[in-house]
Order: sequence, then structure tokens, then C-alpha cells
Amino acid sequence: MTKSKKTHGPGGLTSETSILLHTRQAMMIFDGRQETDDKAAIYGVPRFSGSVNQIFKDALADDPWADWWLIKIDDHIERARIKLNEFKEELKDLYPNSPSININSAESTEPESRPLNFPTPSYAYRMGYLVVEYDQFCCEVLGLRHVGLLTRVKAERYLNLGGKALRAALQSGTGYRRQGVTRNDVLANNPKSQKAIQLMGKIPDDILNMKRRSDFAPELHQYDKSKPSEITGDPIEKDKKLKVVG
Repeated sequence: MTKSKKTHGPGGLTSETSILLHTRQAMMIFDGRQETDDKAAIYGVPRFSGSVNQIFKDALADDPWADWWLIKIDDHIERARIKLNEFKEELKDLYPNSPSININSAESTEPESRPLNFPTPSYAYRMGYLVVEYDQFCCEVLGLRHVGLLTRVKAERYLNLGGKALRAALQSGTGYRRQGVTRNDVLANNPKSQKAIQLMGKIPDDILNMKRRSDFAPELHQYDKSKPSEITGDPIEKDKKLKVVG
């Protein structure tokens, strides 16, 4: 008799993602810098990923401060993207395309690859994509400088401004201090909660009652969205009410 083979379904999905960078400036932003005896560490995308990964795990464990910091990180990434686009538009206004002159963006003859393989969804990947946008911006700036349309001083200014915007986003998780707090700790106003308030500030009400969360925050399975809230006494719409399960 032939034994039937057991099927367990497909295995977990994996993917390999990488980016190509053409400029030294973008590579420095991506890689960051290790701390040495005479130089402080500078956050790059890998170190940013490590800090965000811990915040993401804490948010999954119902830490409202972690939820708050994911929103702050979202905001910093978006601000960096907007700033970079503003600088791009400024360049276009200063040096509009001419039908008689064709200037292509500079490219490296040997661009370097950087892997994008991060444990946490979205945050570090979006930073990686933003570094690619900055790299393209650097290529454009350096190309305009090469053909004499940008002075060295102006080119350095644009490169520094763009890099500054990205570095601010990369450091957006640094103010977070892990305390292992949950929303129940906040309701109990216990020492853990008080220490978190002392270190990171009072948690906003809309974060505490989960009316506002990052679009990429982890789903909290410990809350049942169909029952009244035990998080706060504030009356809220029935379809938004939450209750701890178990």
C-alpha cells in the first residue's frame, strides 16, 4: 500500500533586496560610522534598523511609548523625504532644462551594492530607499558642478543639506528608553510607568487609547476590537473600542 505524503504547505517567504549607490556621500549616510576613541558613532541604516527593531518588538508587547516612537520615526522619515524633494525642486528652478543642452546625471563606473535585509517591516527599508533618492540627488548636484553650472560652495551646501535631513531621520529612535512598560502599567501608574514618564515624557491620550498608531505598527492581538474599551473611560465609537482579551 502506498503511503500518502503529508503536506505542510509552503515554507516561509524569503527575499533578497539590495541597492546600488553611486556616490561617496550616500554610502557614508547608509553605512554610518562606528564609535572610536576620538570619534562618536554616527547612525547608518543598519544601526537604525537595530534600534527600530527593538522599538517594534516593544510595541508588539503593548508598550505605548514604543507606539509613540514609531509615529515619531514615521514623521522624521516623511520630513526627510519632503526636504529632499524641496532641494530637488530648487535645483530645477535654478537650472531648468534647455532643449539645446542635454545634461545627464553623473553615474559611477563602479557603483557599490548595499543589502536591504531587515527584520522589521517598512521602517529601515524606507530609509534605504530614501538613501537611494539622496544618492540620485548627489549625482545630479555633482554633475551640475562638473559642467560648471554649480560652484563648489553651492554644491557642497546642497550635499550637506540633503545629508543632514537623512541623518536626522536616522537618529529618530535615539530618544527611546526601553522600560518594558505596558498600557496596564500606565493605568496602574506603577513605578515602571512613572520611570518611563520621567525618561520620555507623558504619553499622549490618543496613543494610550490607540486612536493613533503608525500605519506600520504591529497588530496587537491581545485586544478585541469588538468590545468596550478598558484602556480609558472616554466614550469612543463602538467600532473603535478595545478590550484586553484574556
